[in-house]
Amino acid sequence: MAHPRLDADRLAAAYERDGRRLLVFFTRRTYDAQLAIDLVAETYARAYEQRRRFAADAADSDALAAWVFGIGRNVLFEALRRGRAERRALRRLGVDSPALEPEEQARIEELAALGELRVAVLGALAELGSEQREAVRLRVVDELGYGAIAGRLGISEQAARARVSRGLRALATALDGFEIGPEGAT
Repeated sequence: MAHPRLDADRLAAAYERDGRRLLVFFTRRTYDAQLAIDLVAETYARAYEQRRRFAADAADSDALAAWVFGIGRNVLFEALRRGRAERRALRRLGVDSPALEPEEQARIEELAALGELRVAVLGALAELGSEQREAVRLRVVDELGYGAIAGRLGISEQAARARVSRGLRALATALDGFEIGPEGAT
């Protein structure tokens, strides 16, 4: 017996059911409500374009959510890669991106519990040793490469990689309760 195909109506139903969770997922990873909205739109546009590749039963909401979230993760990684260059180009050109209304932005940040997440991140950072915290700051905030981090800290590149890796792993463990995805968000 053949599975029902993924069509526009089933994908629209999936959006109604899972779109909010995907919005929260993106907002918690980008801290940017406007970007999160754009990423949700891009994710569902790609899901529609690729709907013939969906091999599972289109009536299986869990399988469909997992497939869409997989597309969403790829969309997020691509956006983060190209985002820095695009923001620099927009600033050079003096172009302002369209923005959400303040109440829309506040509502999305509330849905994603960004206030609580910020407090948790600060607490988790405070728990790191000063060397790990500085290595993570240089890598994540200052966006330095490992060679530059090593130079600033007076350590080998391998030691810089280890400090950043251990620090990020400790942060991830401390923030595990904030994880959101197809299986855990409301």
